[in-house]
Amino acid sequence: MSELSVTVLGCSGSYAAAGESCSGYLVRSDSTTLWVDCGPGTFANLQQHVALESVDALLVSHHHPDHCAELPVVYNAAKYYMGIERIRVLATSGVREVTEAYGDSSDLFGWEMVKDSSKARVGDIDVLFSRTDHPVETLAMRFESDGKSIVYTSDTGRGWALAALSRDAGRPAPDLVVGEGTLLHATDNPDIPHLSAAWLAADANDVGAQKLVVTHVPPGSDPQDHLTEAGEVFCGDVSVARTGATFWA
Repeated sequence: MSELSVTVLGCSGSYAAAGESCSGYLVRSDSTTLWVDCGPGTFANLQQHVALESVDALLVSHHHPDHCAELPVVYNAAKYYMGIERIRVLATSGVREVTEAYGDSSDLFGWEMVKDSSKARVGDIDVLFSRTDHPVETLAMRFESDGKSIVYTSDTGRGWALAALSRDAGRPAPDLVVGEGTLLHATDNPDIPHLSAAWLAADANDVGAQKLVVTHVPPGSDPQDHLTEAGEVFCGDVSVARTGATFWA
């Protein structure tokens, strides 16, 4: 059986903490490499793990800059320095619109617009998308390969749940959830379009997830506090994201 893993390229929420990067992840099977979200600083960190030409597709959840702002940088690097002819990009229409404020990118990026309930296959990884509860069109993603699965929530408020990519979609429980736990008990507010670590953990329990990684911790908030609050609720193995760490489904 092949392995399915996620490596953290950046995990700061909304903006990067000193010495850190915003949202970005490598999802890999034995034969396929996906770059999921490309917030500021993640391109530099990507190159510590794989060459850009080894990435089979770039998937971007939404057009908030902490999740997509490296795209114009990737365009310049690939086109003018690396000699890469084509990069497959699966993203919302908003991501393309924001990126092409800098100019037409279709000569390099093979854009594929995805939305709620879209499905895609890249190499041996199947991807299912679900629109979350966030001010702009934002897509959570489920990655499946050889019987293993990882769900990435991207950004969301309480109006979306992991069931949309598991039970409600006729899918089994995810092996691993990489979920935003931006808030804590002290900062939790249902009017803020983000989740607390405890809310995320309860939702992961609801769908029977085996492992949980809490991510998108904002600068100034102690990751250990987010880990502790999630750990008090989640029934399986729980970790907090850290740049460079790899987690297996």
